[in-house]
Amino acid sequence: MGGIIVVLIIIFYFYNRSQKKKVNAVYNDIENKRQTLESEQKEWEDRLTRLKDEIQRNKENLEEVKAEIVDSQKELFIKEVELSQIEYETSEEIKNQLSLLSLEEKELIKGEAIENANFSNKKSYINNQIKQILRCFNAETDLILNNLTFKNVDSSRNKIIRSYEMLNKIFSVDNVSINEKFLDIKLRKLMLLFSHAQKLEDEKEQQKAIREQLVEEEKVRREIEQSKRKIEKEEQQFNNEISKLMSYLKKTDNDLEKELYISKIKDLEEKIKDLEKVKEDVLNREQNTRAGYVYIISNIGSFGENIYKIGMTRRLEPMDRIKELSSASVPFEFDVHAMIFSDDAPSLENILHKHFEKNAVNKVNLRKEFFNISLGEIEKVVKTNHNATVQFVEIPKAEQYRQSLEIANRII
Repeated sequence: MGGIIVVLIIIFYFYNRSQKKKVNAVYNDIENKRQTLESEQKEWEDRLTRLKDEIQRNKENLEEVKAEIVDSQKELFIKEVELSQIEYETSEEIKNQLSLLSLEEKELIKGEAIENANFSNKKSYINNQIKQILRCFNAETDLILNNLTFKNVDSSRNKIIRSYEMLNKIFSVDNVSINEKFLDIKLRKLMLLFSHAQKLEDEKEQQKAIREQLVEEEKVRREIEQSKRKIEKEEQQFNNEISKLMSYLKKTDNDLEKELYISKIKDLEEKIKDLEKVKEDVLNREQNTRAGYVYIISNIGSFGENIYKIGMTRRLEPMDRIKELSSASVPFEFDVHAMIFSDDAPSLENILHKHFEKNAVNKVNLRKEFFNISLGEIEKVVKTNHNATVQFVEIPKAEQYRQSLEIANRII
């Protein structure tokens, strides 16, 4: 009996051991599969995270593209408004266009200024909202346009567009919005008002230039008349002297006296000939209203180096004009680098102005005639377009400016 029990125990032991191995094998297999599944799950989770990130990036990119498209559409719309502006001859023409635009605006308010996509029964409420958005937009744009200046035209245009977008966003809950045509009218009005202000300034400058030209022409006329009177007076004096000497010559029998009188008469006749040449030049200048001097001047104490004024004067004494320019309006006198006489001075001046237009210091008012350029470049253009020899002075004296610097350095 005891032997059987031992055998059974041995059998049970080996059976149990065998089963344990099987269980361990199954457990290990399950554990391996679990780890594999966990690894795959983590891999899929990582992939899902990457996909989510990619989707988010794509969404952000899409929003950026949409924003760029909207901005591009805005810019295109604004440029279309700007390009639609016509170059008007006078400020009065622009005023007429503003009046026509106001009529167009009133007509649009009656019909298409505000869009309403609301089909609810709250007509009274919606009508109030339409009036409200219109009042708000008109009030804001009127304030912007009333404060329009040369400096803030771009920011004013942006403010109008922002107001248009903001009000449309606020009133979108009621499906009420401002029509783009109404925005177009406001932007056109902005450009017309800006053009009107510019044209008024241009006309003011033109009138100033005309007055200055009339004053300059009157000074030239007086100068020529004064020169003619002076020449006539000197001619008369010389002729009177010759008449006296001729009378003395006839009365004397002394040979030495005769020689003296004849010599003096010849000298006076030479002076009269010289006067005739001067007189001829003055008369030519009087008849040829385009003859004059083109001057190249600088003022390093006032404007710095390589800033030159290129102007023209018909004065017989051109330096008188330079002295006038060196008036109390500038702290130092102008230095002359070249004084070019020409039978057609306005044409030569115009050639120089056109050639150096891109170098103008004042890009808006070119009549100021100041250019940021080297003297060598000016000399090159002058020699190309002017036959006569012209002497250029390269280094300006600028005496008062240099003396002022020395005094200032001594004080320091």
